[in-house]
Amino acid sequence: MLKLENVSKYYYSSSNVTCALRKVNLEFKCGEFVAITGESGSGKTTLLNVISGLDSYEDGEIYYDDKPTSYFDSEDWEKYRKEEIAFIFQNYNLIDSYSVLENVMLSYTIDGVPRKKAIEKAKQILKQVGLDKDIHKKAIKLSGGQKQRLSIARALAKETNIIVADEPTGNLDVENGKSILELLKQVSKDKLVIVVTHNFAQIEPYITRKVRLHDGEVVVDEVVSNINEVEKNLKRKETKQNNWKKAFSFSMLNIISQPKKSFLLLLLMLVTSLSTFIFLGNFKANLDENRTKELDTGIFTNLDETRMLVRKNDSSIITDEILEEARVDRVTSVEKYDYITDINYYRPTDYKMKYGGGMVEDPSTGSFTFMDTSSILLTDQTHFMRSSYGLTMDDLKWGRLPENDFEMVVYSDDQSILDTTELVLFRNDRRWGDDTWYQYNVKIVGVLKKPTDQTYFSDNICEILELSRETIYIKIVYRIKNAYSHYYSRKEVMFNKVVVDPNVGTYDLSFPRGVKNQLIAPRVLIDKTNNTTLVIDSKSYNRGYKFNLETNLSVSDEALGVSQEVFDFIYSYYKDKKQFALFVEDYAYIDDVQKTLAENDFDSISCFKSSVTGYDVDKVINKYVNLGVSFIGLILINVFAVILGHTILKVKKNDYVIFKMIGMPNDLCKKINYLEVLGYGILASLITVIIVEIVKVTTTNKFILDILKYVKFYDYLIVLGIITITMLLLGRLFGKFLTNKIKVTVLKEE
Repeated sequence: MLKLENVSKYYYSSSNVTCALRKVNLEFKCGEFVAITGESGSGKTTLLNVISGLDSYEDGEIYYDDKPTSYFDSEDWEKYRKEEIAFIFQNYNLIDSYSVLENVMLSYTIDGVPRKKAIEKAKQILKQVGLDKDIHKKAIKLSGGQKQRLSIARALAKETNIIVADEPTGNLDVENGKSILELLKQVSKDKLVIVVTHNFAQIEPYITRKVRLHDGEVVVDEVVSNINEVEKNLKRKETKQNNWKKAFSFSMLNIISQPKKSFLLLLLMLVTSLSTFIFLGNFKANLDENRTKELDTGIFTNLDETRMLVRKNDSSIITDEILEEARVDRVTSVEKYDYITDINYYRPTDYKMKYGGGMVEDPSTGSFTFMDTSSILLTDQTHFMRSSYGLTMDDLKWGRLPENDFEMVVYSDDQSILDTTELVLFRNDRRWGDDTWYQYNVKIVGVLKKPTDQTYFSDNICEILELSRETIYIKIVYRIKNAYSHYYSRKEVMFNKVVVDPNVGTYDLSFPRGVKNQLIAPRVLIDKTNNTTLVIDSKSYNRGYKFNLETNLSVSDEALGVSQEVFDFIYSYYKDKKQFALFVEDYAYIDDVQKTLAENDFDSISCFKSSVTGYDVDKVINKYVNLGVSFIGLILINVFAVILGHTILKVKKNDYVIFKMIGMPNDLCKKINYLEVLGYGILASLITVIIVEIVKVTTTNKFILDILKYVKFYDYLIVLGIITITMLLLGRLFGKFLTNKIKVTVLKEE
């Protein structure tokens, strides 16, 4: 079966050459139980390594089944170890994390035996060696004798013609050693069993032949007892199975059976994946050049990054249906009064008085008026108007939505704020100038559930302030009656703004005797732009609406204060709008929203983008610093993952050594390694996606939110691709380690 002719083995160092085996000539037959003995350094283990293909030889020839092996390459030796040699070691060399059954099934799985059949055959062998009751116990939990029995069971499972054993009883007590030798004796009846031992006396009763070495030479080769030669069929039939399928089975077994290693690698990949998301998101967030430019308030006062102005491509008049159609993905709210979103409002907490100014109560109405606007000190100028359009009762914690004039909805933890009145100031510096104000006593009728500093106003306040953008020429023609002389004089007064004055009513013009400058028979001439003229004279204006010209108007000397009813009449000529505003979740989604709106026949602009001008040097520098940090960080975190992952994998390198020693091809080892690390990477990426989606809706950390907002669906694929590349690099690095650094010669060198 096995023949050695003048076999020599040398070990080379930088200073000398050592001859481990010198012209060894031996011939072994099936059915022999051979003991190789000799003092330490005599070459016993080297001979065993050469016979089993774990080490090479330099001179001579080894024949197996009358065929020379000197021409064998690494793949041939792998096949030889896989099909012809089974190993039993002094230190057992079991896969500690595998169960007893899984250790025995190794050989069957490598050979491609179907799992169900492999389990059945493994159980039969375990029963033969007396371990059938411990099949689910981890190998690491077995006693020394049980481990050696398991090692023999694994060797038998290979169904090879040759079994080699290195000190199989060296770590066992006398009783267990005797039991193992008896088992090997029984096995040798139809196999060639070669055992290296220091304790010849212990093994002598069981062997059929003794070989003794000294300084690498055979000095004794004698038959101890006769054997019955066995004719052995050396042809093996391997069950064909896809190597990737085998690799998948082993990789899943490794992941499940090695929880500590699996946890560390999964944690490493999870940290790497999350860090990659953060670096990628920060990188994308800093790509937008608009954030490196200076802002100009010449177009818009409100530079809210989330605000957009929208209209239909066909310039349709805005309806509720069109407003609802614009509520696309990532749009948080729609505002039908687009102009008011550029107007600041100031509640009492947003301003304070200086130089003795303040609010004064009107005893006749119980309302408060603001006196001496020149003494206003604004403490918060970040609030911009919004209407209550789009709010529902579900948004409220207490109260109701605005239904009447001069009402608003706010957020508060104090329910007692309901039905109180606040003097609210309104200003648009760009359109009205610094000296123009609107101010109204507004009643709080509802309290919001979600915390916010945004106030939502009733429609009439929004309409009043929205009309301020129109160019209106108002001419009042009236007569003054002298109470004593009954003299009438025709007078005219002109305004370019019209506002609602709550103190002006539609009362009858019956003035007490002696009151001068009474207004009678008014005619209002409202000249609209674009050559459109509206004339309201005593005939068409016949509902008795009156104007109080003596009211001390609170907003501007150029504004005409009218009743709400008159204002509604005037506003009706301007209410048809073609433009509205909407707000998105974040600036990061502006481009996506614009694209979706365009698909729905909307034209839109970003107020923030429209307000950017030249570059801000500090912002540009900050941008490129962030880009560089993100890019370098992304690379470093993945390089670190490869290095640390390789270190963790090397902890289990002995498993791959055992795989190779029992005949697993190097190609299959690499496939197992690749699939295993890819499994960690893919699982970590999936967990990362879940974590990111949860964090998006739960975190309040602005830095994290700003980064994650720039992560789109395709970025998940990008991160998965990066992690996959990282895992492939890790697999390649460890694969080279398996090929170049891990030698299958792990038997004790002598």
